[in-house]
Amino acid sequence: MSGLFSSQRHVGAVLMFCAALAFSTGGLLVRSVSDASAWNIVFWRSLFMCGFLCLVLGLWYRKRFLQELCAIGWSGCIAAALVAVTFICFVMALEFTTVANTSALMSTGPLILSMAAWIFLGERAPKGTWLAIAAAITGIALMFSEGLAPGALLGNALALCIPLAFAAHYIIVRRTQAKRGQRTAPTVVMMLAAGIAALAALPFAQPLRVAVTDFPALLALGVLQTGMGCLLLALAMPKLTAAELSLIGVAEPVLAPLWVWLLLNERPGNAALIGSALVISAVIANQILTLRTRPTA
Repeated sequence: MSGLFSSQRHVGAVLMFCAALAFSTGGLLVRSVSDASAWNIVFWRSLFMCGFLCLVLGLWYRKRFLQELCAIGWSGCIAAALVAVTFICFVMALEFTTVANTSALMSTGPLILSMAAWIFLGERAPKGTWLAIAAAITGIALMFSEGLAPGALLGNALALCIPLAFAAHYIIVRRTQAKRGQRTAPTVVMMLAAGIAALAALPFAQPLRVAVTDFPALLALGVLQTGMGCLLLALAMPKLTAAELSLIGVAEPVLAPLWVWLLLNERPGNAALIGSALVISAVIANQILTLRTRPTA
């Protein structure tokens, strides 16, 4: 843990916390949209995000922009499609379940990645990771048990699809890079993913029927919550290890339900609260263990 707060990494830690803070506003902003349907939210959020990242990356890379876009290869395109799935599932999950449940289920990403890396890449996880996975599964069962209605079950299932899709994208990218040496610039992948999500949502959306009063929240979702969050994450990544990034990133599922609880009075049930706390605690414990056993991972 001491390495996380060394002079070499404190800037990365601040950047990552700011990224988690930006990401944590997603539930609050989606709940702030009063009239637009879920598909309209997906469309405008993704379109604003794609446009924002395209502008920033165009200024960043200048003449190399198209070169960077082409350099991601097929693995980057597949990764972007899977990330687009997470964008869609996030908004759809919030239609049926609470922000607390969605955030807690999304936070299982590091644990699911550990399992996926063990199965598909042969990477052995620390023994404590399996205890964390068992604790997380218990928490997930508590969250699912409280909402047995079809809508609540669907919302929780959609939220759980987010870390599963992200793990799949990670495995595909890793295996393709190992075989072909292709690289994927994270911000370019995110920009492409936003474009794919917008195109996927368009047939189901009616974007021109969105109330003018909803556009500030939709713009904030695309530019501040996802666009700026991705840029801050990209700046933090070279300065921190994966375990450090994941540990600080746990601030997102902790803060996300707090915003809607304080500002919109959305409080999950007791079982969901206990389950969420169990999942997040398991993720935090696992990332601290990973930092101690594999500090350079």
